[in-house]
Amino acid sequence: MEQPVNRNQPERRRLWDRRSPVARRAGTERRSREQASAVAVERRGAPERRAVDRRGGDRRSAARRRGPSLRTPVPFSVEALAELKARFAAPGPVACPTCAGRFTLGPVVARDGAACRQVFCVGCGRAAMIPVPHAARVLLVEADAPLRGLLREMLAGAGHEVIETDDAAVGLAAWRESPADLVVLDVVATGRMPAATFVRELRRDRADAGVIVLAGRTSYFGQDPLSVVEGLEDVQALRVPVSRELLLRTVQELRR
Repeated sequence: MEQPVNRNQPERRRLWDRRSPVARRAGTERRSREQASAVAVERRGAPERRAVDRRGGDRRSAARRRGPSLRTPVPFSVEALAELKARFAAPGPVACPTCAGRFTLGPVVARDGAACRQVFCVGCGRAAMIPVPHAARVLLVEADAPLRGLLREMLAGAGHEVIETDDAAVGLAAWRESPADLVVLDVVATGRMPAATFVRELRRDRADAGVIVLAGRTSYFGQDPLSVVEGLEDVQALRVPVSRELLLRTVQELRR
């Protein structure tokens, strides 16, 4: 089958051939300038598009890092909720009855005349309001990394949620953002903020905040390190090294 013939093509060729070489070059240059202009506009927009893509990627990465905490909490079944309350009523670490994940603890709130708090599973995203459990939110301020790790293991092994920092100023900001049930503070290794200043600022925000202060030596530069918190109420002083039983018993006494 013969292909249709474009009868205008010879005419167009003849018109193009009649143009002078200068006119032909001018037309070519004009098209080149237009193409270059389009490329320049495209290039100017590229950084903006990359910035937008980067911001979108950052948001997606942050969402992935935050994980299930941003999800709408899913309620537990009646059977799982009853088992969860029984687990939190006993001392020791608690695993989610649905996915065996770990829990984070919300602040204590009053509900129907009783103290309750929300427990949130970071594994499956389920949450529930239960009576104040045996576990506590503990803010641990200790600049000595080995000792901080040891104290964290003692507290977490008993089921407590531990928020740790090596600087008292950072710990105070974390407390104001999400108050803990009590604070475990090394009066010597507090980072940039002295222990006495930290406790006073803490008391200014919440007068009944429970504080456990630790001190390793009875003499530190000629004075007892625990003397910096003398006169402050509701402060329990412990000498380091401290036994696991004594630390956990003191935590429970301050929570009553």
